[in-house]
Amino acid sequence: MESLFIYYTTFSPILPEILIFLFLISQIIYLVFFSNHIFFGYITLGQSANTFLVLFLCGLLVNFFVLTDPSYESFNSHLTVNLSSLLVRGFMLITSAIIVFISSNYLNLKSVYQYEFSLLLLFSISGLSVLALSNDILTIFIALELQGLSFYLLATFYWSSEFNTEAGLKYFVLGSFSSCLLLFGFSLIYSVLGSITFETIQLLLNDDYNFSLALFGLFFILSAFLFKVGAAPFHMWLCDVYEGSLTPVTLFFAAVPKIVIFYMLLKLLFSVFSNESSFWSLFCQISGFFSIVVASIAALFQKKTKRLLAFSAISHAGFLLLAVSCFSFFSLRSIFFYLLVYIFMNLSVFSIILATTHSYILKYLIHWTYFFNRNAVLAVTFSILLLSLAGIPPLSGFYSKLLVMMSLVYQSQYTIALLTAILSCIASYYYIRLIKIFFFGTSVEGVWVSVQSRPLEFCIAIFSTIVVLLLASSDFILLLSSLFAMNLI
Repeated sequence: MESLFIYYTTFSPILPEILIFLFLISQIIYLVFFSNHIFFGYITLGQSANTFLVLFLCGLLVNFFVLTDPSYESFNSHLTVNLSSLLVRGFMLITSAIIVFISSNYLNLKSVYQYEFSLLLLFSISGLSVLALSNDILTIFIALELQGLSFYLLATFYWSSEFNTEAGLKYFVLGSFSSCLLLFGFSLIYSVLGSITFETIQLLLNDDYNFSLALFGLFFILSAFLFKVGAAPFHMWLCDVYEGSLTPVTLFFAAVPKIVIFYMLLKLLFSVFSNESSFWSLFCQISGFFSIVVASIAALFQKKTKRLLAFSAISHAGFLLLAVSCFSFFSLRSIFFYLLVYIFMNLSVFSIILATTHSYILKYLIHWTYFFNRNAVLAVTFSILLLSLAGIPPLSGFYSKLLVMMSLVYQSQYTIALLTAILSCIASYYYIRLIKIFFFGTSVEGVWVSVQSRPLEFCIAIFSTIVVLLLASSDFILLLSSLFAMNLI
């Protein structure tokens, strides 16, 4: 009985990750065995794989509701589970299941091999899930590499497209460079402090010794993480990858890794390197403000839909980094609230793009001309979402940006808050310009939107309305944000 108890306490914190890897093995065996079966077609096999994946991800959520005391450590404290990591993992699984569900029809139309696609998604999910539990720098690197290798393959998944291959190659080269920066930073930390666990590093940094080389390592670690979230000046890969990848892959890149990577960044900065806040706070503030400046100005000249959304992602990453730089409990609440709103808005926006089944012709903004005349429900819904992304009240995007502004004001950063508000007003132009094209565009290159069933249109409209209106005033979301902040510090 004692040995069973030891096994339970060791492996119960990582039960979802164990189930993910077991499911991966079973899926590989199942798909290889049935791919040559006379009664199974390739597309049918891919659809069944996606169905199994959605059900499996939803089933994993049960694990988060049966834990009465979500505070565990395993593998000699190299992996830890607390309430904040449970929230992050649960939200990541929900988002991944939604993406797989809404992408199936698009992948069928593009004749994409879906079962390989679902396997790569699951590999990346497993890496991100382990990353959320990491409690030492070595586990962080391994988890990020598992996630990164899957992302490189997903970016080049549509092999018949030259743009897709180019995007994947750029992502691989620059991603490898960021991994080198991260590993170099971790090696400097280990060479100075002689430990890889968070608790030991935090205790050693509390001493009065001069650890200037450790700060040098922290600089490289921050640079690598800012590359992962697509913040300036490490954003050079984002626009090309967003544009060249398949639309479901772009959605996955924009939504799923953001919350986990930001969670780990907050865990490192607010917990491990909290005594060095004067250094990393200034670093995040400069990068965040520069991201907003670059995105607000560059997006004004964009003519392609995905590149516009890419610069929008850079701008939102800048807002999150400004909140990180405040280093307060209120800023932690605002970060989690902002992430929830931003990711659900991305799900809504891309679900509309995927709902237009021939969305491969929606490359340029001008292609959206006459959108309202051809599909009024989706046009109005898309317009509301764009206004929310711009931060127009009383939509949820306004309240998420307002919380970031309040975090800056509470830290007496009045100049940064004022300049950020001005840049946000400038950035509203490129969102409103797209809305103008929906309703008042006169180009002959208008979009052809396939006729969708009314239930699908109204489901998208209702989901988007919940996101942009009800999410902003939801006490439940604010409560989750407070629980996340309390369990992270």
